[in-house]
Amino acid sequence: MSQEFLSLFQLNGLVKKALKENFSKTYWIVAEISEIRNNSSGHCYLEFIQKDEASNNILAKARANIWASTYRLIKPYFETSTNSTLSQGMKILVNVSVEFHELYGYSLTIHDIDPAYTIGDMEQKRTLTIQQLVADGIFDMNRQLEMPVVPQRIAVISSETAAGYGDFRAQLENNEYGFVFYPVLFQAYMQGDSAESSILNALDNIYTHNENFDVVVIIRGGGSRAELSCFDSYDLASNICQFPLPVIAGIGHERDQSVVDMIANTRVKTPTAAATFLIAQVSEFAFKIDEITETIVSHAKALVENCGSEIELVSERINFLSSNLIHTKNESLYKLCYLYSIGSSKKLTIYKTELNNIEEKLKYSCNDLIKINEQKIESYQRIVNQCEPDKVLKKGFSITTFKGKQIKNINILADGDNIDTQLHNGTLKSVVKK
Repeated sequence: MSQEFLSLFQLNGLVKKALKENFSKTYWIVAEISEIRNNSSGHCYLEFIQKDEASNNILAKARANIWASTYRLIKPYFETSTNSTLSQGMKILVNVSVEFHELYGYSLTIHDIDPAYTIGDMEQKRTLTIQQLVADGIFDMNRQLEMPVVPQRIAVISSETAAGYGDFRAQLENNEYGFVFYPVLFQAYMQGDSAESSILNALDNIYTHNENFDVVVIIRGGGSRAELSCFDSYDLASNICQFPLPVIAGIGHERDQSVVDMIANTRVKTPTAAATFLIAQVSEFAFKIDEITETIVSHAKALVENCGSEIELVSERINFLSSNLIHTKNESLYKLCYLYSIGSSKKLTIYKTELNNIEEKLKYSCNDLIKINEQKIESYQRIVNQCEPDKVLKKGFSITTFKGKQIKNINILADGDNIDTQLHNGTLKSVVKK
């Protein structure tokens, strides 16, 4: 069966012709950049999307390009006007023509751009965020927190490879006073679609350990206004407003101020300025300590001087009173010694007399005692004399001996023993018979 048909190339050619006939002029459109890529040839390739405002779902998508001859004019014009570069997530108003290529399909060619729209869109977003923060009653919450007197424990939200983070650490570590700081990095993306969620995640991690830190520092190494759009986000700003630690914003954009700059406890222009601010805080505390120390030393010296004068007066008074007291006591002691010497002489005389009397009495007593004892000795001598053997034998007594020993018990003798009996005028010898 034969039928008519078209090749793909022919069909695409018809589409191209229809589009050219019906979309022959240029159109101003609003779209959000979802992707952007600069080619080495000087061309710029983009992808546009449109999202549903309620659900944030993508409703439309189209490829776009800016040819090099146009991009050389559009790029500096846009950047000078907005202080931003064309970047992902940015809404722009551009003048486009509809193109269709048999091989590459449908696309838009950009001929012109209106920077005023982008500025207004970013400003509107920021204004809505500020209004909502004020309505929630949290706009000033973080700014009302008192900055710690010595902020040395620092939670840093940044990218480890960011130049701004390196500058921040170098400034802290090489401070002229030799102060020691303890920065801890919580890594986050600081631009692009993931920046907001990444920074919020870092804040959550810090919150779980907030007792270990004095302040939070959010730093990045500058960037275009569009690249800072995440810092105009309501969710991020709301989190920082209610954060329990003072937040220092060192985002690094001097001419434009983000919502985070407005609601942070302290805003500085650059990461280096954030470090300088912390050093100044600690330095101010050290200076106050030095002032207090000098005041204490000065007062102490004055007190010592005043006390020294008072001590001299008291010392002189003590010396005077001591001299008087010593003089008085010396006089009293002399009087006592005099009285004691008189009293002692009288007592010595009395004691001497008594001793003499006792000596006389002892002499008489000893003589009497000697005489009495002599009489007793003479009496005892007479008795002893009467007991001499000769005198006893004259009285008719005799002394019997056996072998030269006195016989006191008859049982010691046996028949035939020879015994001697001494009488007054001689000795008898006898033989024992039982």
